[in-house]
Parts: sequence; structure tokens; C-alpha cells
Amino acid sequence: MSIITISRQMASGGCEIAAEVARTLGFRFIDREIIHRAAEEAGVPKTALEEIAYEGRRNLVDRILQAMNAMPPVPRTAEAWRREAATSGSQPVGGMFFPAVPPFAVTLKDYTQMVEMVVRDLAREGNVVILGRGGQVILQDAPQAIHVQIVAPFQRRVATLAERDGLEEKEASARLRASDRARRDYMRRYHRVDWLDPTLYDLMINTAKMPPFLAAKLIVGAYRDLLGVSDA
Repeated sequence: MSIITISRQMASGGCEIAAEVARTLGFRFIDREIIHRAAEEAGVPKTALEEIAYEGRRNLVDRILQAMNAMPPVPRTAEAWRREAATSGSQPVGGMFFPAVPPFAVTLKDYTQMVEMVVRDLAREGNVVILGRGGQVILQDAPQAIHVQIVAPFQRRVATLAERDGLEEKEASARLRASDRARRDYMRRYHRVDWLDPTLYDLMINTAKMPPFLAAKLIVGAYRDLLGVSDA
């Protein structure tokens, strides 16, 4: 029952790295997009509150997990880039499943609790790489989990985002600041932690000079050494 959680700053290469780690280890890759799609197939967000009220979160979580099981275990590299790019637009990072979700605290809290249940169930199944979703906090006491954070200098991320999405430097900078603020506020509000607290992680990687394949290699090596897992 092995788990790797990866937190990342936008445009630090975290999505590519997480997907490569999952491919190398043969693990299932889970990110916001996969939970989003599975939740949509399960009826979220249209019937989310009705499901919670009349069927309970457990029923909805089971349906989300069933939908996820029908998806490919790891996205292609190009798709990983698209997933990262999708979070750089005007859509709030804190929106859990769908941009049309009403911005009421109780609704977001309910979604957050459902996501936590999904993450815990995935962890029980094991052999999974979880990108974001507060996994480093939700699974902080899981004995077979290692937690990783991917960071990069702000100006490096600005240049990466501007080139990738065809943005002016000023707009790229504004999007990154908004993303960093939203991630920070989400983790403080729903998990009561500082997102950048190094004690939440077993390994922190600065990708300023490190290509994604090498960062993924470091994570795989740390996973095997820390958890005593062989290559076999």
C-alpha cells in the first residue's frame, strides 16, 4: 500500500514530474482533473448537495471511485501539460470540481470533505501518486506514504508560464500570484497548515536547474529507499 503525494507551485513542472513518477512505478496517477471528471460522471456538481442530503457522502464517493477506475492510470505527457495549463486561467484554484460551483463556504466545505474521503480510499487501495488535493496533510500519518513538494523561483515560473501559454510577463506574473495565494488560502482554510511549510514534506525539489526526468528519478529513488521497496 504505497502512496506518493506531490504538491507543487504552478509552472514548476510538478504535473509532468508526478505523471513520470507514476509511469516509472506503474502507479495510478490522480490529480484534480481526474477527480473532476469522475465527479462529473457521478453527477457532481448538479446533484452534489442532494446526494449529500439524501444518499450521504459515502454513496457519492463510491460512485466517483468507480468512475475513476474506468480511466487510464497515467495521462500522457502532453495531457499533463494541458492539465497544468488549465489551472492557470481565471478559474479559481479553490473550486473543487467545476467552475460553476456556487462560492458558498458550506458547499466548498462539503466538496473538500468528499475529496478527502476519495483520497483516503485511494490510499487504502495503494500504489498511487496523488497530485495536490491536500494529500500531504490528509495522509500525513500514513506509514507507507512519502510527501514531496516541487518548487521553482518565481521569475523562472513566470518565464515558463508566459512561454507555455503565450502570455505577457505581467499577466503570467499576476496568474502565478493568484494561484499561489489561492493554494495558500485553501490549505490554511481547510487543512490549517502553511502550504510551504517544509516539515509537511519528506522531499522538496527546486526545479530551477533540474529537468522533470531527473526530479522524477529522485522521487522514485527516495520512495524505494525510504520505504524499502526493491526494483522487482
